[in-house]
Amino acid sequence: MHAQNLVPNASFENFSSCPSDQGQIIRAVPWYSPTYYLTESMSDLLNECSPPYPTSLVNIPINIWGYQYPRTGNGYAGIYVFADYEKGREYISVKLDSALIAGKTYCVGYYASLANKGYPYFAIDRMGAYFSNTAISLNTYYIIPATPQIENPTGHFLSDTINWMLVSGSFIALGGEQYITIGNFYANDSTNYIPTNATNTISYYYIDDVFVYPCNATVYAANAGTNVTICRGDSAQIGAAPHTQYLYSWQPVAGLSDTSIANPKASPAVTTTYYLHQKDFKFDETIDSVTVTVKTCEDTTKNTLIIPNAFTPNGDGYNDYFKINGQNIRSINGKIFNRWGEELFKYTDVNSKWDGKYKGKDVSDGVYFYILEVTFNNGETRENHGSIEVVK
Repeated sequence: MHAQNLVPNASFENFSSCPSDQGQIIRAVPWYSPTYYLTESMSDLLNECSPPYPTSLVNIPINIWGYQYPRTGNGYAGIYVFADYEKGREYISVKLDSALIAGKTYCVGYYASLANKGYPYFAIDRMGAYFSNTAISLNTYYIIPATPQIENPTGHFLSDTINWMLVSGSFIALGGEQYITIGNFYANDSTNYIPTNATNTISYYYIDDVFVYPCNATVYAANAGTNVTICRGDSAQIGAAPHTQYLYSWQPVAGLSDTSIANPKASPAVTTTYYLHQKDFKFDETIDSVTVTVKTCEDTTKNTLIIPNAFTPNGDGYNDYFKINGQNIRSINGKIFNRWGEELFKYTDVNSKWDGKYKGKDVSDGVYFYILEVTFNNGETRENHGSIEVVK
């Protein structure tokens, strides 16, 4: 079963136009603010596309409410959820991709981060998600009179201003629920709060990565594929088949055709281990790796001949023989002479090799000469002559 997050634009990446001011959550289509102050939207969309603060109040990472990078992508939402001097609240809502099915258990969650500058914000414990069959639209900025099906536990304060905190839970759908609304649905006297850095009791949270999915849905871990060996200059496909609404990121980027897909082509210049960071439809990350080994490959159909120009027959186990190498060689016939034309060694087969001796004794350092006739498997014949230096 291909499970999918039922929340559209779940990490607030898509927008009709870049946000330029507060109260523009509606630009993160199809999200909207279910409560209004007069006719103005209350909730905020923030994105890296906005001009730097203070030119824009809704830039990322620095904005009027604090400093925070998105948990995923380039954008997130922002809402006021508490103030001790008034009953004001902000919420964000969206219509799900499909209505919930009666009797089915759904897993729900989103990530929140407490704002950390501007006002001295306080952390609260009352944050939740409410599901309704119809859209909520109230011409007020007060509390929505509803009981959320998903709630952050009482006394568990959402106080982290650096990391993203998960608010999650599960519930059995009555059937027909099509809208999710996120915020604080409780009055001031039912909302617990703690000071973070000062005395003014206002709470503003960033919201990112919202998810709703059937709890029995199959979740796939990252699969970078199996290790592979390629010839330098060639490529191989790594990874595996993609899954709907999964996010992919590969490191390092060198040699990859695309770092944001599940199965890119890899053509590294040297042996490389690639790491796949995968986020599933509920934005949980798993990591897997694959190694692409690069080697130098010869064309096995090509006739090649390698004749060294020197060797060192000193018994050290390295370069002690004058041997003809190559590819597709059938036979070798040839002789080695000294400068007076005296025959010192005779080649009779492809495994012949001269050890630098003549009649059992080492020859002197110097230059010697060879004449060779090499026949390849396809019948091609090459005649070669040249010199070889003996160095001890």
